[in-house]
Amino acid sequence: MYGLENNILERGIPGRLEFICDVERLENGNTLITDAGDETEQGSEIIEINPEGQIVWRFGEGLRFAHSAKRIKNGNTLITDTTNNRVIEVNPEGEIVFTSDNWGNGTGKLSDGSHLHYPNDAHQLEDGNLLITDRNNDRCIVVNHKGNIIWFYDEGVQHPHNCDMLPNGNILIADSGHHRVIEVNCKKEIVWKYGDGSRDIINWPRDADRLENGNTLITDSKNGRIIEVTPDRDVVWSFKPRYFADFYEADKLENGNVLISDQQHKQVLEVDPYGNIVWFFRNYRNLNPIYPRIKNGSLKEKGGNNLPLYWTFNSRFAEGGGKVIWDENGSKPYPGLEYDRPGALYLQQFVAVKPGRIYKMAGKIKTRDMVEDSIAYLQMAFVDEYGGLIEDAAEAPKGELFVGTNAWVEDSFEARAPEEARAVELRLVITSKGKVWAKDIMFFG
Repeated sequence: MYGLENNILERGIPGRLEFICDVERLENGNTLITDAGDETEQGSEIIEINPEGQIVWRFGEGLRFAHSAKRIKNGNTLITDTTNNRVIEVNPEGEIVFTSDNWGNGTGKLSDGSHLHYPNDAHQLEDGNLLITDRNNDRCIVVNHKGNIIWFYDEGVQHPHNCDMLPNGNILIADSGHHRVIEVNCKKEIVWKYGDGSRDIINWPRDADRLENGNTLITDSKNGRIIEVTPDRDVVWSFKPRYFADFYEADKLENGNVLISDQQHKQVLEVDPYGNIVWFFRNYRNLNPIYPRIKNGSLKEKGGNNLPLYWTFNSRFAEGGGKVIWDENGSKPYPGLEYDRPGALYLQQFVAVKPGRIYKMAGKIKTRDMVEDSIAYLQMAFVDEYGGLIEDAAEAPKGELFVGTNAWVEDSFEARAPEEARAVELRLVITSKGKVWAKDIMFFG
């Protein structure tokens, strides 16, 4: 538990939803939910709830940013433990009976010498082999339990999600980085696709399921909608709420409804064919105080866990890397971030805002050794009354993009709080490799 100066509630409470990825409706009517955990990488777990929302089973031991869980035929659960770069199988008693860490004589290496890198989905196939979406290796693989790769597809896909094997033996892939869904056969030929790279068609799809009627259900994540398209690519059904949802996954149920993981709003939804919400599960609590005005904007005050007082270290998307550092060269030390891999890392603080008001964020930034594709910046990410982002983080207002090595530079920018906004995440962000420091942060409107 962090000190009260940084968080007011305990983190990692079992069963509390933080960041939902995979959802699955089980044969017994219960729902299996994969929770990736909170922004400090705590609380990732798999929970099974009954229709009344009671937790009847859970597993969270050692998980870091888990993305998927599938109940397999023997009653065990197959899990992608994403930040730990492994796939595990857990029995009902919570014992790990298989782990990909044992491949390659305990090195975790596959037969081609590689290692899983950000696996986000795994299925056990009829023959017992595993179909794994190996996101950061830009591929999907079929592998046996000894780690021998039997088949793979890596031709022109970028950061794929949730590959599925179809009854005809083809593989359906949500090619997120190229904003398309593709179906490939065993010869690695694309035999069907939806989307041509234009984000107006689909933007960062993270799930695609082939339905019994031949249509395809697609989770169009950054367009905040679920769509069903025909083989001729006509949209025949869609669900899009009035808020930015950033849905992760959607499954068509036997009753014709659709089960959806609403990641931004920490809830699971079941909607009927008319778009009505007929069931949902949500038990989230915001662990970060929302202050009436910025606190410790100078960043001179140091709190617990090496953090600046009143600020939170958000490492959810850091893929296991990054740390808080302090500039000790001046009369007063100032905090910063050091990062060493693709992804994103930031310090954040929540401050209340009034819809429609123009706000200004200003501060000083210093960078060092930022590599070519690295950037650092200040950002205002507005959130709604449920704590969900109002728009995709990449599109949220930000200041100057700093690259390379820079001495202290003053920066400022303005943004109008959207009508749905109730608070704003003030952020110091770094992506990829390098170091950034900040001081004298101001926020007013």
